[in-house]
Amino acid sequence: MTSPTLTNLVALNLTYVFLLKVMSLVLAYLTIRLGYTLLAAGAKGEFKFSATFHGAKATLASVSPGLLFVLLGIALALYAVGVKKVTTYEASPTSAKGAPPSARLPPEVKR
Repeated sequence: MTSPTLTNLVALNLTYVFLLKVMSLVLAYLTIRLGYTLLAAGAKGEFKFSATFHGAKATLASVSPGLLFVLLGIALALYAVGVKKVTTYEASPTSAKGAPPSARLPPEVKR
């Protein structure tokens, strides 16, 4: 079995990030559309939703479920667009196949 090359790993990573973002945006769209449908239908619901994050507090009380779904969909879309996926690749010493060990070293380290 052959090991994946650096180009294949980069392509695989880019595909993964692309699919992650597209699926997140599709899910956000469906969530917002559900919220709009609930708002248009006039759905009512009494609930209290509160969250705290690093000292910041947010509370939604007595809000229609449609508005909650719209806000959650917007938050998901913002996350999908704003998330950074950083990957680094390091070449291993065996990347120069068939070359003597000194050829695998950077120029400043060669003896």
